[in-house]
Amino acid sequence: MGNRLNPDDLPVADGRVYHLDLAPEELARHVIVVGDPDRVPVLAEAFLATREVDRFHRGFRTITGVTAETGQRVSFVTSGIGAPSTEIVLNELAALNEVDFTTMTRREQWQPLTLVRLGTSGGLNPATPVGTLVLTDYVVGLDNTALYYDIPLPDEACALLEERVRSIMTGAELPGARFAGRIAPYAARSDRGLLASLTAAAGTLGLPWIRGLTISSAGFFAEQGRGVARVGTTHVNLLDALEHLASPWPGFELQNMEMEAGFFLHFLGGLGYRAAAVCVVINQRTSGVFMADYRRQVLDGARLILRAFKECETV
Repeated sequence: MGNRLNPDDLPVADGRVYHLDLAPEELARHVIVVGDPDRVPVLAEAFLATREVDRFHRGFRTITGVTAETGQRVSFVTSGIGAPSTEIVLNELAALNEVDFTTMTRREQWQPLTLVRLGTSGGLNPATPVGTLVLTDYVVGLDNTALYYDIPLPDEACALLEERVRSIMTGAELPGARFAGRIAPYAARSDRGLLASLTAAAGTLGLPWIRGLTISSAGFFAEQGRGVARVGTTHVNLLDALEHLASPWPGFELQNMEMEAGFFLHFLGGLGYRAAAVCVVINQRTSGVFMADYRRQVLDGARLILRAFKECETV
């Protein structure tokens, strides 16, 4: 705990982390993380009464302030697209919370952050219409960024999901593919208490929502079954194969696919932080239905999260 961090490992200049350009006091304890930096000012405009910090650096936008409706201090932070970018942001957020930048040592005492990923996703369940808010119960990640963090399985359900998705991926591999067998699925889950607060808030607000399983891909094209480039792919009909993932529990079904929730829940769960993911279904991959304007649904998702944050403060 008391070992000094090497500046090469955690670059800090003028008391601020390198990529986010934030100082510890500029980060709130409750954080909504979005992929698109342009979404940060939209959320701030909709929900904040006051702004303390508005920072844009290396493609990452952060706004910290106090909400008009509930009086909470909250930060809206950009993650960028995909697990590698998310990994950078979450490491810096954890450092802002845990490290004394004067001594460059980890503090003896610190409180876990509460973070929710708010994003968009493709729907994999034909019974779930576009515009629905998916509250991720469990997620299976298909990126390799998370594999650099040796975090124990959260529960037996995660072990079962990893086994089932690994079998599906193997079955979808093309014979002789160079990278056959190299993709290792991992499973994680949302914090149980935070997920319960999100579920309760969704019911109170009367929003269209559903809980379920999320697939978190390593990218947008071949990783999600889109064969666009003039090169071969490792898997054939990958999306069709994943859609047939059998539910391990009654009433629990595969709902959506996106690119950040896997690492987000894996890493933050390993830190002991409270984390969850809420994503709007903006296109239905099984039918091709696409929602062109989903701004209201994203704002509904943020409203839901802020309500859940308030409930968590009383727990």
